[in-house]
Amino acid sequence: MSVELFKTIPMLVTLNLLATCIFGCCGAVIVFEDVPSGGEIRLGKDHSLSCVVSGIRYESLTWFKDGTQIQIEDVDEKRISIAKSELSIGNLSTLVINNVMQNDAGLYQCVVITPMSESVLSSSPEAELIILSLPAPEYPLCSEPDNAIIAGSTVELTCVSERVYPQVSLQFTRNSEPVNTRKMLTETGNLVTLPFTLKTSKDNNGDIYECHQYSSLDSNYQKLCTMKPLNIQYKPEIKIQHTNPVLPGRETILFCQTFANPPVSYYQWTSVPQLRAENIIVDRTGQVLKLLRPSLSHSGTNITCIATNEIGKVSSSIELQVSHSIGNSETNNNPHESTSNQKSETSAKNIGLSFDVIIIIVAGVVIIVILVVLVPVYHYCLCRNNTTTVNASGEELTQPEVYYESKDGVILRHTIQDRSLPRVPTTEVYGHWRHSTASQVPNDLESHSYTYIDTEND
Repeated sequence: MSVELFKTIPMLVTLNLLATCIFGCCGAVIVFEDVPSGGEIRLGKDHSLSCVVSGIRYESLTWFKDGTQIQIEDVDEKRISIAKSELSIGNLSTLVINNVMQNDAGLYQCVVITPMSESVLSSSPEAELIILSLPAPEYPLCSEPDNAIIAGSTVELTCVSERVYPQVSLQFTRNSEPVNTRKMLTETGNLVTLPFTLKTSKDNNGDIYECHQYSSLDSNYQKLCTMKPLNIQYKPEIKIQHTNPVLPGRETILFCQTFANPPVSYYQWTSVPQLRAENIIVDRTGQVLKLLRPSLSHSGTNITCIATNEIGKVSSSIELQVSHSIGNSETNNNPHESTSNQKSETSAKNIGLSFDVIIIIVAGVVIIVILVVLVPVYHYCLCRNNTTTVNASGEELTQPEVYYESKDGVILRHTIQDRSLPRVPTTEVYGHWRHSTASQVPNDLESHSYTYIDTEND
């Protein structure tokens, strides 16, 4: 009996404790009355998430980000904080994030944990927080092409930016013109990259590539990076400049014109059959060949210019033609037609010259007419300044300009004044006196006269 009782007592205690545990932990039902909601927030702004939970007795409310509990003490300057309060419908917990940063993006949950073991009893649905931002100021970043690129090789150009939301748009341009890269952005970590593969040619030498960055977050936003000009190196391209045909006995010049990058370092001339050394001169650059005394025997000689740079060697040849007459054989094979054209051109030049002479003669005649005819007429009209007067009978008379001068004088015929003689006007002198008046009509008139009146007292 005592043994059975001893076995029964522990079982009763265990059942009691289990019932107590079930009643304490499961007696109340935990319900999320309000759950946090995600959203999009601009970088640098403030944001908060909240939840309301009912049925909590001794449990605690906390917050998780991407499955890890947020430790407030680990946050610098208390940028993130948790506020708690009790409402009539349950417990309120609010997660406050000030000055939102890029790394604040993620999945957030409101979580109920036990006070001692901090084990998770219940959690809300995940709420995603998306941070809207532009790339950091140092983006975009352009790759730098090699210092020397051989024509025909393939070059890989890249433009790198920061991985943000919304994603940026990257665009290559060549010499300010858009380039279709036919490739999409690739994401690697927190970076996005736009590649561009270029099959180079000599025409790409000096091209400047730029990468432009845009964002739908700001329509006015645009940044770019610039690559250094492409240095495409290629073999020389040759063109021999010369007179064709060459006159016998007259010195002629052959110029080896080249286009190359890097520049040509060495020129060489060859001929088949070989020209004699005394008949040719090559300048110090090697680019110019002078044929001193060409002859008819040189006609048909094959002359070759060889140009060499660091990339390779290229040659070009011409066939020398020596002839007594120079004709435009390339454009006109009919000598009679060529002669006719020359005569027409000469005639046209003579006609043009005669027309110029005619213009000069007409201009000279006009100037002579002006000097010989118009000037005297103008002078005559200017000098003939007639004034109209009326005589006693009422007839109009032409009164010309006259020269008029009057003079009064005293003539003393003896030293002793004779008071029997009249006194000179306006004086106290007695003696002979005379008053003179003269007038003269200008000589350039049709009629001229001279009048002199002399009055003297006796």
